[in-house]
Amino acid sequence: MHKRLLVILLALGLGTIAGCSSYPPGFMAVNTESLENRADTHLIDPNDGPYSIEVITRNDGRRDYFWEIKSRIEQAEPCRVKYHRLYSTRRFMVVEGRIGNGGKNYPVVLDTGASQSIFIKDIHVLDNQLSIYPMQTGTRGLNGYDLGLCHLPELQIGNAALVDWPCLYLQRHLKPKFFGLSIAQDNIKDNSIIVGLPALQAFKYVMFDNIRKEAEFSYNESFEPGDLNLWEKYPFSIKEDARGNAFLFVNIPVFREEIELQLDTGSGRGLAIRQELWEKMREKIRNVKLKNGRDLYPYIGRLPCKRGIIAKLEMGKRTVNNAEISVFPNTSPLVENCQGLLGMQYFQDTVMVLDFENKLMWIKNLQG
Repeated sequence: MHKRLLVILLALGLGTIAGCSSYPPGFMAVNTESLENRADTHLIDPNDGPYSIEVITRNDGRRDYFWEIKSRIEQAEPCRVKYHRLYSTRRFMVVEGRIGNGGKNYPVVLDTGASQSIFIKDIHVLDNQLSIYPMQTGTRGLNGYDLGLCHLPELQIGNAALVDWPCLYLQRHLKPKFFGLSIAQDNIKDNSIIVGLPALQAFKYVMFDNIRKEAEFSYNESFEPGDLNLWEKYPFSIKEDARGNAFLFVNIPVFREEIELQLDTGSGRGLAIRQELWEKMREKIRNVKLKNGRDLYPYIGRLPCKRGIIAKLEMGKRTVNNAEISVFPNTSPLVENCQGLLGMQYFQDTVMVLDFENKLMWIKNLQG
């Protein structure tokens, strides 16, 4: 399959790069030395390789990057992969993968909230001597961090290989904070890879088995639910904005009222919604006190919101106990283009399947 990636550098922001997978508390992200100035960096020739890169400069000086590459997935049969240990603390969907055949292993976040195919960091470029194409602007590209295109020959997850997929790299790493100051510490590394929605939807289905703590991938075989009495199913749609960024929206009842929510498997949180949606929901919820707070979203910062816990939340035919909810102002960048985001906290005790072939989200009902 051919993939044509359009990156409008100065328009990159919330949702266009990564979902809600975040760095650990107590750490901060900082810029690193420019990769293009290093002697050991391999630079991409835009006209030599399994890709072609075209840069168009607008009248206002902004640059659009068009990258065309023939990508594919190689997989003989469906496979299951154990969750990475990060799942136990972060609760987003994360497994282990490796770059290249016999290369290093890294956490791989399976993030439907990320609208680009694959997103890596400078550490992966240096560890694996990957070739890059820096994006040239007079300012930092993504909320203060440089980024660019990268040729990722192969990413292995279980027996599935993502070959020659469009990839972006971010030039940053983590430092721990001490009394508000950063402390350089070379052995602290933010080495997670993000696999976003455009890559995930190339599979016929992806299963998140939160009971067995495993993910299942299938490129050739369709999902077979078996006993339909054990499953709920809800339609979803994948929408693209003017820049070609993809978002997954699922229609699911909350307190018996169907709501369209953006599904974010890269978040271990519960529900993040607009204030106007909360005003409708609160009539059906009692004894919920919201407190002022701030939720951290990578590359954006800590966004002001009101947080609370709903003792019993009805979602579809299931009841979610101690459901986390964050309410954001209608003008917040997090919810300006949707009613809300649905994270994975509500599915910790069940199995979820994203059936991309039929555009259905299946949820196993184990509560009965």
